[in-house]
Amino acid sequence: MKRADLVVLGKVVRSQGRDGQVKLRLGEKGPTAFAGDTVYLERGEALEARAVESLILDRGSYHLKLRGVDTLAAAEALAGREVLAAASDFRRPGPDRFYDFQVLGLKVATRDGAEVGRVEAVLDAGGPVVLVVRRGAKDIYVPFTEAICVKVDPEAGEIVIDPPEGLLELNEI
Repeated sequence: MKRADLVVLGKVVRSQGRDGQVKLRLGEKGPTAFAGDTVYLERGEALEARAVESLILDRGSYHLKLRGVDTLAAAEALAGREVLAAASDFRRPGPDRFYDFQVLGLKVATRDGAEVGRVEAVLDAGGPVVLVVRRGAKDIYVPFTEAICVKVDPEAGEIVIDPPEGLLELNEI
């Protein structure tokens, strides 16, 4: 498996208990929809595949148990490492809902076909989610709402928007 084929599930925060579990900070907001049995840990330039024994939510934190990590010392050695997984190991979040990794890098165009740019980041500050679309050397902030993002097609690599007047010029100062 190559790094480019994987998405970040989360990051190991610290060990949890004495049996080799680790506390995991998820890369996506809300409950995890990871349904795989293998994750990958970066070790220098290489990826190390590890079998998942369990991923549970306990008192608001996710705890990950990997096969072969059975001691406190082995778990502590994983602190700070990213945990990656295949995108296909995530259950679909529902109709018209997307994971951040599904929209990052997508081309954004208007209904009439004018290219706007590519999605560089997804901002979630408690209100409507905002897509940061890179247009040349500038960023355009596009609310990720049905009224504006009229078609989202990760398979085709594109988001079609119907921006209100002035939205695309807001950041051009």
